[in-house]
Formats: sequence, C-alpha cells, structure tokens
Amino acid sequence: MSIVTSAWQSRPPRERAVLATGAVIVAILVIGVLAWLPLERARTRLAAELPRLRASVVALERGAAEAQRLRAMTPLAAASPASTATPRELPGAQLTMADEKHVRLRGDDVAFTALLEWLGAAQSANGLRVESARIEALPSPGRVRADLTLARS
Repeated sequence: MSIVTSAWQSRPPRERAVLATGAVIVAILVIGVLAWLPLERARTRLAAELPRLRASVVALERGAAEAQRLRAMTPLAAASPASTATPRELPGAQLTMADEKHVRLRGDDVAFTALLEWLGAAQSANGLRVESARIEALPSPGRVRADLTLARS
C-alpha cells in the first residue's frame, strides 16, 4: 500500500468527506481558471474587434454595389476619355462624354491620318460611328481642326 492510500484510510470518514469536498472545489477552480479565463479574454478581444469588422462589411457592400453599377453601365459610358484616346494616339484632341450614347471629339490641331486611325479603332473596339463631323484643313499639310460627334451604333 502506498503512503497516500494509508494516510487516506487512517482519516476518519467525516474528515475524508471534508477533504474530498475541498478537492472537488479546488478542481472546479482550476478548471475555471484554465478554461473560463481564456474564453473570457477571447470574448473581450472579439467584442473590441466587432465595430471594425462591421465597418469593413459596410465598406465591402458599398464597393460591391459600385462594382455592380459599373458592370451594368454600357462600355461606352464606362470608357473614360483617357482609355479611349490617349495623347499618344491623338495629341491635342479632347474627348468628352456628351451622354451615355454620344462622345464628342474636339481637336484644334491633329494629324488627319491619326484621326482616321483612331476613328477606325473606336468603331471596332466600342462600336462608335461618326454622327456629325466638322473637319477643316489647316495650313500645315496633313493637319486638321476637327469637331466630331460619335454615337454608339
């Protein structure tokens, strides 16, 4: 027999009951400290993160709505002037959106061949056709003043 068993057997039944009750209480406290305290810390941390996470969800929903709105737009309305005519393609030209279906191209001094190439690219890429045009020859050979309105066909 071990020393612990002999010591336990030598105690009166009432003292054994008190010691057993004390051991159960200590075991409950140890379990509480080892299990409950980490859970309480995690709950406090998560409660502190919740407002930031909610704000992130709102921002993501706002971004998703904006993406859906942009996706629903026609390619002509979604195309910015910079993506349709870069200064490298038509230096000196300005491209503005008149409305959802119309684009206005204005250039005071542009190369006529570059203008024709750009019109061909705009027709094939965006389905734009010239609705009205006013083109004046400039004194320099191959240079024109252009004011065009393009529409989606």
